[in-house]
Amino acid sequence: MQAAPPLNRPLLRHLANLLVTALGLVLLGLAWLLQPLLVQYLLAGALPVYLGVLLPQLVGRRERLRRIRAARAASVERWGFCSRDRPGPWVNYIDFPLTVVCEEARGCFFYSEWLVVHDGRIIVNPGHSEVDLARGEVRYHFDRPRTYAWDGCSPKVPFYWLAIFGTPDWWEHLEDVACIRDGEVRRKQVFWPLAHHASLVHDALYQFLNVSPLDKACADRLFQRMLLDAGMPRPLAYLYYLAVVLGGAPKMRRVRNGNSPLRCLTSIPGAAAEPARKARLEVPGAVHLGQD
Repeated sequence: MQAAPPLNRPLLRHLANLLVTALGLVLLGLAWLLQPLLVQYLLAGALPVYLGVLLPQLVGRRERLRRIRAARAASVERWGFCSRDRPGPWVNYIDFPLTVVCEEARGCFFYSEWLVVHDGRIIVNPGHSEVDLARGEVRYHFDRPRTYAWDGCSPKVPFYWLAIFGTPDWWEHLEDVACIRDGEVRRKQVFWPLAHHASLVHDALYQFLNVSPLDKACADRLFQRMLLDAGMPRPLAYLYYLAVVLGGAPKMRRVRNGNSPLRCLTSIPGAAAEPARKARLEVPGAVHLGQD
């Protein structure tokens, strides 16, 4: 079994607080240069603004930490590993197995509760699973879907309990996505924001960067391609790509993991036949050079 990656949820040195501090310093600098009388009003407004981003983190914090520690321990016991921490907020969800093809994932095999990578095919929210660590086997029930939640394009910052601010996911549109239904890959039309498809897959891949054979660079490139396929203007898609390359999971940049030791007994719709277990296990095991 692999050690769980560290749980890092500081209360004050939190991304929301850092963003508010950066924005406040910019506004104070502009006011000092252009309208010095505004500085006192900005300083007076700092406390309610900080409380707006701090209170949603503080209220219920102890229970959230208890739950995430219990979930991580259960994952290690069941799968032999747990994913990286995902603090939320969870404002979007899917209730079906969503799948995409990624050519860079050919020859990659990874199986977990929320993500499957199988020889070029990625499945997010694969459904209920059965794991036998002693035998090194896993089964999936794609016809018994679960619910997977994500926050869209990060970061997202709750303000009190009234609103959520952060990276926009842009306008809603009809998009044709691939899902698994009745044991086959089928097309499904969804009406959701422009960046949802890409951010969903990217978030799932980032969640398992500590154990999945698909590394950060591959996840970031797929994110950019999916943004372009969804119709995002190329300069904006490149800006989003640059943001995840520079700011997303920086300690995962040099991590390279091997394929999963588990053997999937369930036929993966739309994927090539699974190679022999021996051939897969010849791939070197995970090498962890950093944690986020």
